[in-house]
This record gives sequence, C-alpha cells and structure tokens, in this order.
Amino acid sequence: DLFMNETAREYAHVFLPAASSFEKDGTFMNAERRVQRVRRALAPPGEARSDWEMVRDLAAALGHGARFEFDSAEAIWNEIRAVWPQAAGMSYARLDRGGLQWPCPDEQHPGTTILHRDMFPIGPRAALRRIDYHATPEVVSPDYPFRLMTGRTLYAFNAGTMTQRTPNRILRPTDTLDICAADAQRLGLADRERVRMRSRYGETLLPVRVSASVKTGELFATFHDPAVCLNNLTGPQRDRFVKTPEYKVTAVRIERI
Repeated sequence: DLFMNETAREYAHVFLPAASSFEKDGTFMNAERRVQRVRRALAPPGEARSDWEMVRDLAAALGHGARFEFDSAEAIWNEIRAVWPQAAGMSYARLDRGGLQWPCPDEQHPGTTILHRDMFPIGPRAALRRIDYHATPEVVSPDYPFRLMTGRTLYAFNAGTMTQRTPNRILRPTDTLDICAADAQRLGLADRERVRMRSRYGETLLPVRVSASVKTGELFATFHDPAVCLNNLTGPQRDRFVKTPEYKVTAVRIERI
C-alpha cells in the first residue's frame, strides 16, 4: 500500500516505502491480457522507491544479491520474456508504441486479441461442471430480522487508505447503513441517525441513510472506513470452492443508541 493501513499498523515491524504508479517505470497487465508501458511522471517523494528496487536490495541484504542484479524495470521484463514464451515478442520498443496482448511469441507477432477463437487448449469444447446449490445457513429470525449486504461506494476504494486522503471524503465521510423509508419509519429512525448494528458474530456503529435503492427487510452498508470495521459482522461461512466469506448475506438487527 502507498499509505499506512490498519493491518500494517497492527502487525508490521518493517516498512518499505513504495512509489505510486505515477512515480515509477515499468509495465501493467490488465484482465484482457494487455501489457502496457507505464512511465514515470514525477519523482517519488521522500524515501519512496519502485517495488523492484526494494526487492533487489532486500535480496542483497539476505545474501542473494547475485540473483537480483537488475538496474531497471526493463531488465526485469526482459528476463520475464526469456522464461515466458507467451510474452517473448513484447519488447519495450514495441510496447512504447502501444499495448500488446499475449500470446505474443515473437517480435513479428501482432498479439492475440481473442484468446480462444476456434478451440480451447484442452480441445474444441470447454468442460463445464454444474455445481449444486447449497442454501446458506445464515437466515433472518425474530432476533435478527434484517438481511445485510455489503459492498462498495463510488467515492472510496477498499479500506480508504488512498481515497480517504482526498476530497472524496467530503462526498462520503464514512460508511452508512442504507435502509428503506418504510423500515426506517417503523423503527423510528431519522436520516443520519447513528445506530448500533448487531449480527450473531459482532457489532458496529454507523449512521443511517434512508434510501430508495434497498427493499423492505434488506440493508446495505459499505466497508471502507476502518473505524466502522463492518466486516466484524460477517460470519464464518465460506464458499465451498473459492473460500470467500458471505459478505452478501448476514442476518442483523438495528438498535437505537
């Protein structure tokens, strides 16, 4: 992370000052397999350095400097090209003229815009597997009558270590608990009133926001403010395959303070 975050503050002993993407040279690869050049626009502030410089110097301090004798991001990329045939044709000279999509096996290859045009690596058809539906054990009850869903807001990113340092904070200073007008009226809650929300696993305090975007019996809250720590409410259930927590289904109740 570019800035101190809660995990680092709680557990870390050594901090390596990272430069931002505007302060370093190198490549980015996106989800459509496109590799693009990134060029330094300004010098890193203070002691901040590029990731590769920190890794190189750390390796040297641990006695493995001979394996990390790089002097630029381009030198590292050339080693990647040497051991990864699908990127062999993506030299910096070509990337300077625009992004390329792998596979790009040589410098005459134009790049691959569509990865599986005629067939898959395993054959002409993909092997799909049907997964049986398993209902969540997390259900509403008289003690926990609301179903909470968590997610993002346009104005913040993850734990807010970057966006909460910008004027975005004025637009959305903290997380809110979105509730429909009918439920708010039934509970006697006013817009922006601070409430306690409890689940079977934890609790937190946050302001109410009366919203037309949620249904009766449902709530929505964002997880960007470390002071709120919304994920304290999330239960131990995990997806059977990818092991992600049930961020979208948590039974909760609201208590006036």
